[in-house]
Amino acid sequence: MAKLNVVGIGPGSLDYVTPAARKTVQNADVVVGAERSLSLLRKHIKGEAVALTAKNVPEVMKCAADSAEKGQTVALLSTGDPGFSGLLRSILKYTRGRDVEVNVVAGVSTIQVCAARLCMDWEEMSLFTFHKGTTAEKKAQLAKAVKEGKDVMLLPDPKAFSPREIASFLLKSGLDKDTPVFVCEQLTLSDERIVESTLQRVAELDFNALCVMVIKVNQKQEGDN
Repeated sequence: MAKLNVVGIGPGSLDYVTPAARKTVQNADVVVGAERSLSLLRKHIKGEAVALTAKNVPEVMKCAADSAEKGQTVALLSTGDPGFSGLLRSILKYTRGRDVEVNVVAGVSTIQVCAARLCMDWEEMSLFTFHKGTTAEKKAQLAKAVKEGKDVMLLPDPKAFSPREIASFLLKSGLDKDTPVFVCEQLTLSDERIVESTLQRVAELDFNALCVMVIKVNQKQEGDN
């Protein structure tokens, strides 16, 4: 059976690309990814590079599946880890029913790096991603989690549900304006920035599109005791 590799390439810095990911890319006949991902691994790409954009996703995903089915080794580059707000879900739609085996090369996610930067235990945190769409139901789930006292880590949608809009939404939902919030931007890159603030202040600020947001309800509770 043909194999298509979905390769996690980390949060942005080449330092966080695993040796397994580099080896998979080097051995691929076809490497598919966003231009930023292709540029990151340009010196490791020996085969054909195919750029993935917001407008050509269906066409390129189908092409990747076709290439694998024909016997070519394909590497699909996914920022972070493919299984969390990555490209795994998308490519599975195009390989279903085909004679193609999907193999995942795990990567370091921005969620992991965010937790590390904040020296934060995240095994009991509620995780959300709005990269795949922002629905009223998902927003309600977010508000419910925070109201129930759960710490939350999430990936905002820079266009439809930015940190500013998330903070405003939670304030309108009745959350305390002094609830602690962290926003980690451009993680692992040279212009990395970590902002520690509150819901009220974040509702007035703009952030880079590449960011992770943490709402630390329990920190406030611990500080009040």
